[in-house]
Amino acid sequence: MKTGFRILILIMVFFSCKDEEIFDLSPSERNAKHISELRKELINAPYGWSVTYFPRTDSLLFTNVNELITLPKGIFEEKYKYGYGGHCFLMRFSDNGIVEAVADYTEQSLQEVRQSEFEVSQNTFTQLSFTTYNYLHSLVNDRFTGSSDFLYTGKDIDGNLIFKTSSYIEPAREYIVFTKLKSDESWQEDIRKSYDNKLFFEKMKNPQLSIRKADRVYFRSDMHMNATYSTDGNTNTKQPLEVYQRYRLFLAIDYFAPQGWLGNKVKGLGSGYVGTADGLTFRPGIRYSETYTFYNFRREGGRFVCELVKVFDPYSKTMRWVSRHLAPEGEKTGVIAEIRDEI
Repeated sequence: MKTGFRILILIMVFFSCKDEEIFDLSPSERNAKHISELRKELINAPYGWSVTYFPRTDSLLFTNVNELITLPKGIFEEKYKYGYGGHCFLMRFSDNGIVEAVADYTEQSLQEVRQSEFEVSQNTFTQLSFTTYNYLHSLVNDRFTGSSDFLYTGKDIDGNLIFKTSSYIEPAREYIVFTKLKSDESWQEDIRKSYDNKLFFEKMKNPQLSIRKADRVYFRSDMHMNATYSTDGNTNTKQPLEVYQRYRLFLAIDYFAPQGWLGNKVKGLGSGYVGTADGLTFRPGIRYSETYTFYNFRREGGRFVCELVKVFDPYSKTMRWVSRHLAPEGEKTGVIAEIRDEI
């Protein structure tokens, strides 16, 4: 009993000393400490970082499967309100303030490394700024409304660096994640796989989404969207909106018709997307319900699959539903979303 009490006292003294060390620092010293820690984190990644950046997502857009959507005369017209998807970059930071980057825009941007300058500063948040032009700046415009200043918010449960910007609040918030590359080969392989998976998805002639659990089908899209992809693989306004803005809307009319005549109204689910080394990531996610939200799909041959499993999150002390290929040890739920080309 006495031994346990002594150990408890020692632990309390230890953490008290650490707290005193933090509060003994002046505001300028604390700022310098935060700057140094983030800068060191960025630089001490020998193989670089995979950066997933959705400049804006809308958690309310096409996320209610029970909402009827009125079809406009031309579903791909400019007035049709698509959301926006994400972009993948690889970045390598150096101690001299230079960052090297490639991007998933075109075949050329996959291979042509661009150098720019970066700074880490401190205000309310520790801020990472790209101070000279690189690939990311092509998103800093009125349409994509990207930013070249990222505010560091901390690490997630997997150790990824999480950032935000000062531009958005809910529901149209951004999504910025830095994932450390694990090998030198990842620099070329990961960006190539991300680009190829994105291109494969965009070149599907009639991609359709189904959500099921065993024999029960919750949702199945069946409306042919007639999307065509330009042959140059470039990011330009000549592409259909769903390709240019990297947003996919899955609409269903025949599947729900037996429940009552819908006329020119359909039901649908949509989300922005980006290619990944495994397949596709959707943000804010393909949301059938609060529990059944599908973010990460793995490419399996000619289809993309997200099978949900349950894992315990020690930070929030709650169960999370994630894709099985990211947590193979998770508890199976039998809930599967699948995207396939129904030619």
